[in-house]
Amino acid sequence: MDKFAALTGRSYRLFDYQGSPEAERVVVMMGSGAEAVAETLDYLNRQGESVGLLKVRLYRPLMQKSLLASIPPSCKKIAVLDRTKEPGADGEPLYKDVLGALAQDFISGESKFTELPKIVGGRYGLSSKEFTPGMIKAIFDELKQAHPKNNFTIGIHDDVTHTSLDWDASYRTDALAETFRPCFTVWAATVRSAPIKTLLKLSRSDRAVRSRLFCL
Repeated sequence: MDKFAALTGRSYRLFDYQGSPEAERVVVMMGSGAEAVAETLDYLNRQGESVGLLKVRLYRPLMQKSLLASIPPSCKKIAVLDRTKEPGADGEPLYKDVLGALAQDFISGESKFTELPKIVGGRYGLSSKEFTPGMIKAIFDELKQAHPKNNFTIGIHDDVTHTSLDWDASYRTDALAETFRPCFTVWAATVRSAPIKTLLKLSRSDRAVRSRLFCL
């Protein structure tokens, strides 16, 4: 990691923690979705919350000591997010590894935790669905529950196993406060099959015209 930092100017550790040093609720995940969580938790912490994020930089081999050292001792509840669903398994890969690491550490009798944190697994980004601040807040809110839902899904409506968490689609952080969002109106005409000469004679009122507003 040090050699990589020297070559690129970008410093990474095996696990990067971000958030409150006294967080009681922590999300563990890897991949680009972690950046959305980082933005959201910064906003939540400024609102008085106490939450954190552990970014997994190296998944295999999983370095348990580094993983455990990166989680604040104040942590009470952990949501481990995987971008996959393992049918027939009792949990997804990263969730099971984190659960195993903390359980082994706790039963060793030398854990820094006075009580084993409650650990739940969740799935996000299934079917390439977006991962928004509203969904992230819903995960942290779920961790407030006495018994957070395990093996939950966020981002899609799971009408088969009913594991979905509800979220507020309108929820935003203040990251957009100083940005400009252009909007465009796109006109589309739907006409029945007809010769080109006939279509050219039709007025706008004769056509089935629809408009859609797109905001970037």
